[in-house]
Amino acid sequence: MDPRHEEELRKLLEIRAMYAARNGANQIASNPQQHRANPSNPDPMIYPGLYSPSGFDVLSILVRVQRRPNPQYHIGNIDSSIALVLCDRSLPDNPIVYCSEPFELLTGYTQKEIVGKNCRFLQHPYETVKAVGDANLDDSRASPSDPQHPSNDPNIHAKRTIKKAIELGLESQTTLINYRKNGEMFKNLLTTVPVDWTNNEGVEKHYIVGFQIMTAQNNKLG
Repeated sequence: MDPRHEEELRKLLEIRAMYAARNGANQIASNPQQHRANPSNPDPMIYPGLYSPSGFDVLSILVRVQRRPNPQYHIGNIDSSIALVLCDRSLPDNPIVYCSEPFELLTGYTQKEIVGKNCRFLQHPYETVKAVGDANLDDSRASPSDPQHPSNDPNIHAKRTIKKAIELGLESQTTLINYRKNGEMFKNLLTTVPVDWTNNEGVEKHYIVGFQIMTAQNNKLG
């Protein structure tokens, strides 16, 4: 293993042990040498692209989410089955800089199509996204009779909740109407958690982790 990832491995084993203790498990993976000797063993805490392929220390960020003081919302186990995105608050429009594979499967979009966009691109069918443009979806020019007009936006209250939480540096949880790439509508329970810290080089980091869960009410849509 790359020496740069030894610390990530240590953190991974710690958080796995924490999950095991919470679930009443009697055995945990506490031997790093054995873990390295059996890399083919499935591990639900391993994310595809977790280290260098993504360009971000995603594991460290998720550890911070799990260990955050006074969490406002319960997220549950943060493992490789959960759909999530990582957004950079230090950049204009909070673009997505990382997404998990389950998020790709949930939305039908590839990582290449997702990274660089604001999460609101999911609030429009794919054809609308292409017609208006990827960078900014401006609904203000639509007429009141147009489904895309702000007054007809089913997400208007949810978006206000998320925006206010981001501005105040707070967590939020709300339900949004989203669309997969194939145009299929679904209800998405979105939980956002701000993550802020200063790294060893003195650089301030400001991210938002968004956890996406397709709600059970989806069978009532349409």
